[in-house]
Amino acid sequence: MKQAVLTSAETIEFSEIEKPVIKPNEILMKVKNVGICGSDIHAYYGKHPFMSFPIRLGHEMAGEVVEVGADVTGIEVGDLVTAMPQEFCHECEPCKSGRYNICNTLEVIGCQTPGAACEYFNVDAALIKKIPEGMSAELAATIEPAAVGVHAVRRSGSVKGMNVVVMGAGTIGNVTAQAALAEGAKSVLITDLSDYRLELAKSCGIPHAANTGKITMQEAIQEAFGDEGADIFFECIGIGAAVNQAIECSKKGHDIIIVGVYGSTPQINMAWVQDREFRLIGSLMYVDKDFQDTIDYMAAGKINMKPLISKVFKFDEYQEAFKYIEKNKDTSLKILIEM
Repeated sequence: MKQAVLTSAETIEFSEIEKPVIKPNEILMKVKNVGICGSDIHAYYGKHPFMSFPIRLGHEMAGEVVEVGADVTGIEVGDLVTAMPQEFCHECEPCKSGRYNICNTLEVIGCQTPGAACEYFNVDAALIKKIPEGMSAELAATIEPAAVGVHAVRRSGSVKGMNVVVMGAGTIGNVTAQAALAEGAKSVLITDLSDYRLELAKSCGIPHAANTGKITMQEAIQEAFGDEGADIFFECIGIGAAVNQAIECSKKGHDIIIVGVYGSTPQINMAWVQDREFRLIGSLMYVDKDFQDTIDYMAAGKINMKPLISKVFKFDEYQEAFKYIEKNKDTSLKILIEM
């Protein structure tokens, strides 16, 4: 089979390898779609803090089951599936407490272990999720990033009845805002410097959108929520300036959820974090319930990923897809590879 490997910065090479032979606990999928996410882009330029070369990308995936291991039940040949790309130990303290998304030895498929950027991919059946009838392979490949948003929204407990601010209207910011609404938020404001992405967010049902290059965050919050203000912030950009902006605009004693990936160590106003008793809460990936609930939300139309699919490239255009993203940063949200 053919595979695509990121061998060095800005270099994807294709090669032929043997088709996988599955273990009794695995399934083999014929890959249909693979997504490119922000982590992949960081890796492509050699700037991801937890990824190194060479690596076969592809942690967002959808495919058709073509072979089922002897010990696997509940999955059949012909099923359209996706996979949670988390390989964890089951033995460490986080795993035993159900937080295997932060397993002490966590490896992410397509980040630390070979991903699904290949024609056939073998996966532990325990990581497989079946796709509901009527959902396309393209949409199925977007479940993974949507689940990141669902997990983030749940990190401080519940957003039910809250006024929520999501900073950053890229894919993860967009799905976090949608997830907040699906989870019962009173209202949601999403901010960005891109009018295109803000309009896209509105088309996904986000009630308030503001360009904070044109008005201040405080003004945007006043326009969206009035004197009630914002109850919780989700930082989905990955820059220190955004965290500090949230710190400046948050109510005392409230939470700021860090969802963005940081390529460098930011300077944060920790004096105010201490003085105002803020909680800075990290969010990484998801657990099984988040992932399954995301599938259910998408099937019910509560999270709409279709507007976020900006363009689909053929497998042999993998390199061109990254070049396209570089030239069209503003309008590229979810780029898919079609096998």
